[in-house]
Amino acid sequence: MLELSESIAGCETHHDNGTLSTRRLGSEQAGEALDTWRLLEQQQEVTPLAASCLWTETWLRHLGDLVPHEFLIAESQGTPRGVCLLTHGVGQSLGPFPLRSVHLGTAGEPDEDSVCVEYNGLLAEDAARFAFSRQIIAHVERDTTWDQFQLDGFAPDEADSLLQEFPTVEIERRPSRFFDLAKARGEQSEVLPLLGRSTRSNIRRRLRDYGELTVEWVDSLTQAEEVFSELVTLHQERWTAVGKPGVFASRRFHDFQLELLTHGLSEQRVVLFRVRQGSQTIGCLFLLVDRNRLLDYLSGFASFAKNASPGLIVHYLCMQEAHRRGYDAYDFLVGDLQHKRNLSNAQNELLWATWRRDRLKFRLANTARRLKRAITRNR
Repeated sequence: MLELSESIAGCETHHDNGTLSTRRLGSEQAGEALDTWRLLEQQQEVTPLAASCLWTETWLRHLGDLVPHEFLIAESQGTPRGVCLLTHGVGQSLGPFPLRSVHLGTAGEPDEDSVCVEYNGLLAEDAARFAFSRQIIAHVERDTTWDQFQLDGFAPDEADSLLQEFPTVEIERRPSRFFDLAKARGEQSEVLPLLGRSTRSNIRRRLRDYGELTVEWVDSLTQAEEVFSELVTLHQERWTAVGKPGVFASRRFHDFQLELLTHGLSEQRVVLFRVRQGSQTIGCLFLLVDRNRLLDYLSGFASFAKNASPGLIVHYLCMQEAHRRGYDAYDFLVGDLQHKRNLSNAQNELLWATWRRDRLKFRLANTARRLKRAITRNR
C-alpha cells in the first residue's frame, strides 16, 4: 500500500469545474474521509446504496480492522467532487498462489465474511467522474505491490468511466433478473398477470393451499429486530440442515447486517418483510433500497419439506406490496435460481472487471487450465 501523502503527485486533470486534484487519506483518517463522503452525498440527487456513506461506514466499522484500506478524495476550487474507498484483499489466492488484490469499494474481505456487494458505484459529480476515474487508475497503477485490481458488482454505466482507463481488462458479465414494477404500473397491471402461465398457476394454487396469510412490511425498529432475528434463525436452520454453514455463521457479517438494518430502516434504505400463517412464519426478507429499486438481499424461509414453495409465495407477496408502495423494480440480484427466473420479467447486467499485472503465477495458472482442458478433450 502507498504511504500517506496529502496530495498525489501528478494527479491533476482538467474537468468542467476547473483543475481536479486528488489526495489520499489513510485508514487512520477515516473520520475525515467519511465527513467528506457525507457532504458530497448530500449534494447528489441520487447515490447508489453501495457507494453511500451509510453502507461504507457500516462496512468499515465491522470489516475495516480486517481489510487494509485507504481513501481518495477529488477536489477542485476547495470543493470535494468525488470520493472512493480502495481496499486491499485479505486471504485471496489463485490455486496454490497467494493473490494480492486491490478493490474499488467495499470488497476484498474473506469469502466467509463477504457482504457480496452488487450495484457498486463511484460517488462523484458527473462533471468530474471521468477525470476522477483517470486519477484513481493512475494512483493504483503507481502501487507496484498488487497483482490484480478489481471492480466488483458494477452496473456497466457506473463502470464505464473506469473501464476506459484500464490498460487491459477481463470482464465477467452476469445477469441480474428483476420484475419491472414501474412498467406494470404504466400498463395499469398487477404483478400476477405479467408472470408466466405456469408461475401464475403455481402461485394461485399455493395461495389456496396456505389459506389466510398475514403480510408485514416492518416499520418500527423494535419489530425489525424481532423479524431480523427470526430471519437469521430460519436462514441458518435451512443451510445447516444440508451441511453448510449459512452466511450468518460469520459474526462480522451478522453484525454488519444488524447495524445496516438499525440505521438504514429510519433512512428508508432497507426493508424487512414477513409473511405468517397464523402463528407460524412462512418467510422473512431483508431487502435493500437502491434508487427506488428493491434488491433481494437476504432471506429466511420455513422448511421446504413442510411448506409448499415458501420462497415463491413470500417473494410474490412482497412484490405485490412493493408495487402498491410505488417502487420501480424488484431485483433478485445475480444467481441462476428457479424463483428468480419465474418471478422476473426483465434483467440488468452486472460486471466484475479484473486488471491483472504480468505475473508468473497468472502464466502458470493459465498453462494449468489449458492442460486440464486438453486432457479432458482427449479422454
